[in-house]
Amino acid sequence: MNESAGKEELHSLVEKLPDSEVMAAGRYLEFLISREEAPVDPEMLKRIDVARAEPPASVPHEEILREYGL
Repeated sequence: MNESAGKEELHSLVEKLPDSEVMAAGRYLEFLISREEAPVDPEMLKRIDVARAEPPASVPHEEILREYGL
């Protein structure tokens, strides 16, 4: 799909949105646009890569419930 066809498809989807979802869709599109405008910090990308490569140990659900007295 070329860029023009992709935008046409988005316009079609927007037309099908229920009124109750228009504002949320608009906020999401604004979020996507702002991500492109924000500079990408190479140091932050390195930190993200490290975090993904070494995820913390998981805690069993039962232990969390016990810790909070649930």
